[in-house]
Amino acid sequence: MAFNITNKNLYAVVFTSLFLTACGGGGGGSSDTSTSTSQSETLLEQEQEGLAPSPVNNGADITNSETAALTASNEFSIARSSCGLGGLSLDPELEDIAVQHTNYIKYAYANATPYDLNPHYERTEINAANATGVNNPFFTGEDFRDRLLSAEYNHSRYGVTENIAQVIYESSNGVFDTTENVGSYMARMLLAAPYHLRSLMTPALDVTGSGVTTYTPYNSSAVNYKGYILVNHAAITERTNGMTVGGVFTYPCEGVTNTVTALYNETPDPVIHTGRDLREDPIGQPIYVNIPTANIATISNIKFHDVARGFDVPVQLIDYRADPFENEVYELLDNEAFILPLTDDLRSCSASRQENQNCGLHPFSDYRVSFDVLIDNEILESKSFTFRTGATN
Repeated sequence: MAFNITNKNLYAVVFTSLFLTACGGGGGGSSDTSTSTSQSETLLEQEQEGLAPSPVNNGADITNSETAALTASNEFSIARSSCGLGGLSLDPELEDIAVQHTNYIKYAYANATPYDLNPHYERTEINAANATGVNNPFFTGEDFRDRLLSAEYNHSRYGVTENIAQVIYESSNGVFDTTENVGSYMARMLLAAPYHLRSLMTPALDVTGSGVTTYTPYNSSAVNYKGYILVNHAAITERTNGMTVGGVFTYPCEGVTNTVTALYNETPDPVIHTGRDLREDPIGQPIYVNIPTANIATISNIKFHDVARGFDVPVQLIDYRADPFENEVYELLDNEAFILPLTDDLRSCSASRQENQNCGLHPFSDYRVSFDVLIDNEILESKSFTFRTGATN
């Protein structure tokens, strides 16, 4: 997909979210009613000079933009703590695993065009350019579980998430945004992708680590093209295992600002079977709703109101009654839902864009979301909050 940003085009991809638990391990569906203890809201304060670099495999140089990685992790931590979940502490060991995998993806896309590569896997097959499989110098395991086992990561027993985003900038004059800004954007893009958002808002998550790196796409000019990759891992620890949150949880929630305006891509596709192509016809920042202590939650009377312009944005509700992934791995629990704003008719693009193009929600605008939720067919609650978008993405 392409976004016009002055003279630049941006191509962004959000890959499948993964959540691994060991047998008997904790997950996002715990019925425990205790509330997570809030951690520090910022990870940038935890950065330490002289932190040992990640290991280097086979003599290949490993790269990581530490500031951009910390910026991305910080986005996730603040997003959680601002809506009532515990923040995330930096885990250098988890960061090393993320950095290693970031460099595997970088090496694959810088040395080949592996169209069939699922970035969550370091497949064992070796392609013609020797960019994948064990010939990739950053190979540590075929799948996420293998990589965690290879690193002997202690918290794997409780549950670990992996979320990946990738963007490519095209610039006619060789001017690119800073890695830190792109790292922040990729993090906010993951927070606007429903199934990744759901993973990142797992209540019991406690620690995190990210890797961010840049590369020149294969057979592309380094002057005109630049790729960015973000890999984020977050884990439940013994201290937080089984923790959850009470009441009706949402993200965004009251006071959240600077969300992206549009979602142009996610795997899995939240609008599958609807005929909508997100690349051409995006949706706005979605709302994730979770009532962890409930068995079933039925949402109704949804209003997604543009405060400044005074109209309601149409929405699509995904819940147990209309789940595109029913009986599949991405199936929602009966106490979860997504509210997707359908922005086809908003005319939210800037004057420089085509007048009939869909750019999602309006930038720098307040949206008030309200709905009723019937909990376990007994208790009816009403929820209302206002969040604010950032610049058009």
